[in-house]
Amino acid sequence: MDVSKFAKKELLAMGGGSSTRAAVTPDPKLINLGAGDPDFNQPNFINKAVYDAMKQGHTHYEFTGVPEFKNAIAKYYAKYGVKIDPNTQLCIDSGGSQAIFRAFGAILNPGDEIILLDPAYQGYFQPAAYFGAKMVRVAMKKDKKGLWRPDVPAIAKACTPKTKAIMICSPDNPTGAVYTEKELKALADVCIDKDILCISDEIYTEFIWGRKKFIPTMSIKGMEDRTLALMSFSKTFAWTGCRAGYTIASPEFSTLLNNVPIGIIGMPVPFQYAGAAALEKGWGFVRKMRKEYKKRIDFSVKRLNEIKGIKCAYPEGTFYVFPDISEVGMPAAKFGQELLLQEKLRGAPGTGYGQAAEGHIRFALVDKMDRLEDAWNRVEHFVKKNGKK
Repeated sequence: MDVSKFAKKELLAMGGGSSTRAAVTPDPKLINLGAGDPDFNQPNFINKAVYDAMKQGHTHYEFTGVPEFKNAIAKYYAKYGVKIDPNTQLCIDSGGSQAIFRAFGAILNPGDEIILLDPAYQGYFQPAAYFGAKMVRVAMKKDKKGLWRPDVPAIAKACTPKTKAIMICSPDNPTGAVYTEKELKALADVCIDKDILCISDEIYTEFIWGRKKFIPTMSIKGMEDRTLALMSFSKTFAWTGCRAGYTIASPEFSTLLNNVPIGIIGMPVPFQYAGAAALEKGWGFVRKMRKEYKKRIDFSVKRLNEIKGIKCAYPEGTFYVFPDISEVGMPAAKFGQELLLQEKLRGAPGTGYGQAAEGHIRFALVDKMDRLEDAWNRVEHFVKKNGKK
């Protein structure tokens, strides 16, 4: 039966989902650095907290969020200099993807425009299309270190009377950039001047390298009521399968977010109690992950730069590397496809994040050091075999 007659037209126009979430055939020789799923398991105290909450009877409706969890979130975000009211400024979500969906659902009407940078995380594309919004892509630009930065004048130029918001990610997936205070202030000037919102994806806040520091968009003057800050436990506590996240916004926007009709499919109540426990005593686990990711980044950047035809900038944040493979002389999509077929190594072609990222491929450093060493040896073998002669 042809269902197109009955389907919501936006669904038909959306196309495929994120390439990093596509299933691959199980293969013991495969090294999968495509999806950003941490290879750490969440600590047992978190698992026990879920069990204890269920055992204590915390298995009933909780429509506005568990107070202990909301208070723990407010205490956590305060360490970045932003005080929020846990009772009026939080929307509890089942992960970052639902936070994106709710944020877009709260503000986007068919025909509205939302500015997405290029490159940008693939998970923004389908929700925007689903709500009938027009995605206006603005290319980022590389600095002298090879890192991608927001082009604020180009963003301002891209705004029209139909623009509702700009979507940013800091630390950024896939580029690894961490926005500076100067960049955020410039973006704030645009938002205020054009009377638009900023949806700020902040899920990698705990993974920043060197002397860089995370600055919440909401902390910038004038952005207190213009920012929807999206957060997730997926990366911070290696919690990808259990779905935990939240959105911080003004009381008025939080009401809108909570009114998006998603049904009772938010973060399960026992996991909210576990979330409170994680925010209280999970930081030793986070430090352990951060130390290991730093080792992987140091090794991977150095090793990739040793391969002729590849240039890899050192990321300021996240646990991804986004090397430039343009000198190999092969389009990013083909590079990714052939690397998987020939070498059993999976990465994410840059063009999946936008056309500006042609000539790049993203690798998630979600495997042990010996496996990463093997992965970069495979890349070197592949480049020597398939690159420009």
